[in-house]
Amino acid sequence: MTGLDAHARILDLVATPNTEHLRNGDVRRLLSLLVEVIDVPELERPAHLIGSLRQMIGADVGGCLIDYDFAPDGRGALAAVVMDNWDAATLRVIEAVSQRGSAFNPGLLALMQACPMRPGAIMTGERQHLVEDRGWYGTPYVEDFMLPAHLDHGLFSAARGAEPSVVQGIGFFREKGARPFDEGDRAIVHVFHLECARLLRPRTPVPNEVLRAQLTPRARGTLALLLEGHADKEIAARLAISPFTVNQYSKVIYRKFDVHSRAALIAKLGSR
Repeated sequence: MTGLDAHARILDLVATPNTEHLRNGDVRRLLSLLVEVIDVPELERPAHLIGSLRQMIGADVGGCLIDYDFAPDGRGALAAVVMDNWDAATLRVIEAVSQRGSAFNPGLLALMQACPMRPGAIMTGERQHLVEDRGWYGTPYVEDFMLPAHLDHGLFSAARGAEPSVVQGIGFFREKGARPFDEGDRAIVHVFHLECARLLRPRTPVPNEVLRAQLTPRARGTLALLLEGHADKEIAARLAISPFTVNQYSKVIYRKFDVHSRAALIAKLGSR
């Protein structure tokens, strides 16, 4: 993508009704980001993009994850692509969703209900527009995880994959007491996601035939991280499960694809 391509793309997006709240300064900064990321090594681009956008909108933490079971009754199957500026306390907010499913976050529940089911559809919203205060405060997610981590305001964006239950999500939070995200923040994140979704994919995308395979959501998340080359302990940390459970999922995956090692699995699926 050239600078002229990025400029033309942004001008086209700015003309659409759902981006009428874009601020001129944010448009200029996004254009600069899309141009400069061309010179960033491919494997470093997701972290560069999410970190830059987090600073652009003034968020305290941000990230991009793949949810392989994005549904109101989803059991939790998250794989992190980028986690920017999180620490042990704030990561518990993500671990709670990983263990209970994205719908445990009332904002994400509202988002998954509003986002069209067609592949590639993207929906972006600030927490206060997705769910009113009475549906936010007092919930176990907010009271037991968000507020103890001194986080409150959220901004979420979801992009449907080839299967509706597979979603690429990006999200940002601000500290408790900070100003809520506004329509300008939502607009720039929405345009960013429209333009950059393809640059935020895992390094080794899961083939379509794998997504159609009869694997549990957690096994799908394990498979995605296996194909990226992560060790069992890293996979366990990202999916909030034990290394023993990762090992059990790995055995199931090996049997499913008739291989006997991680190297053979990567050779069989990673080259497709």
